Amino acid sequence: MKLLRHIYKTKTLSEYGVFLFIALLLVLLLGNIFIPEYRVQDIDAQLLRIKGKHLKFDDDPQVVEFIRSVKSNDGYICMGTSESTPLRDGNYYEFLDRDTSYATRFSILGGAGWSCGIHMAMLLNHQEEVDSLKLIYFINPVYWRSELNGFDKGYWKRYLNYGAYRHTIRGNMAPDFNDISNEYSEVLNPGEKFLFIMEYWLREIRKPFFRDLRYWLFPEEYEKDLSFPAQEKKDLQEFAWFGEIDTSYIDTLWNVTYEFKTRNWLNPIIDNDYRNRELIAFISLCNELNVNVIFILGPVNEIYIRKYHQPYYEGYMQAVAGIRDILDREGVDYIDATDLGNIPGSFMDNQHHSSYGAYLIYQKIKTYIHEKNTH
Repeated sequence: MKLLRHIYKTKTLSEYGVFLFIALLLVLLLGNIFIPEYRVQDIDAQLLRIKGKHLKFDDDPQVVEFIRSVKSNDGYICMGTSESTPLRDGNYYEFLDRDTSYATRFSILGGAGWSCGIHMAMLLNHQEEVDSLKLIYFINPVYWRSELNGFDKGYWKRYLNYGAYRHTIRGNMAPDFNDISNEYSEVLNPGEKFLFIMEYWLREIRKPFFRDLRYWLFPEEYEKDLSFPAQEKKDLQEFAWFGEIDTSYIDTLWNVTYEFKTRNWLNPIIDNDYRNRELIAFISLCNELNVNVIFILGPVNEIYIRKYHQPYYEGYMQAVAGIRDILDREGVDYIDATDLGNIPGSFMDNQHHSSYGAYLIYQKIKTYIHEKNTH
């Protein structure tokens, strides 16, 4: 009798499980049929940032909203790697956006290792939206050094989900993008691929409830999710050391912070063409999609390199010259900011400019855009 009761209970539970599973599938199916997709709202204010998760999974409408907000306000998106992240006393894109002498706003997509090759996925997925979009892309020559000059699994996983990546390459004929990104499929093991693809599709399947229905019922949640609309411009003088060197923080003899001076860290440039191919592919795609890009050829910390390890200096100079040759050969608009590498106080470590260096970069960009607009 006890055995029969056990079997009966197990059978009942299994039937409940099957019922719940079928009910869940039915709810998801009905949700995808009857819950209308939440569309782009075409908000008035330019979005200065977008949450990384939206770009990682190519979320719609958030990514489209971001791009449209920049275009409709005739603004710029600044793109870059770790040098284009927040600094203690302000970075170049913040200075550009805060400047009250003009109305233009400057949005930012910056992060360690967020190189132009990864950004190509966004351009490919939103070709109509990025037509005539204005970008400023910061080229940091230190990405031609050892440990950075090559495909980096960690950075690609951080900024672009593998499922979203597969969707991009299947939906677009882009041999240049395939060339610089094909290692993504090679460096992931089958388990990682399965998990990332499941993560992508589960996000897609649940969208009608977790995104569309929520936004329809609570429109204010959509604005909160965007969360970075431009506010009224503030005075640049709110930055404590705007246009000045904080000598209590920066050792101007070594051109690094006093803290970094003790770290003994510098990597050599290596002979690898990955970053060259990536840059050329990005330029080619921007030309094809009518994306207007101003490139910033950033400086390297020449003062520190010469003092710390002179034999590395020639390699860095050759890398800078090689990048300049690519920009000249491709005929792109670019600002050469490499002279900043010899200005004391312009850097905070071996590869990142300081807020004073950011101020000098801001001045160069502002002058370039003003001259470009007056011709």
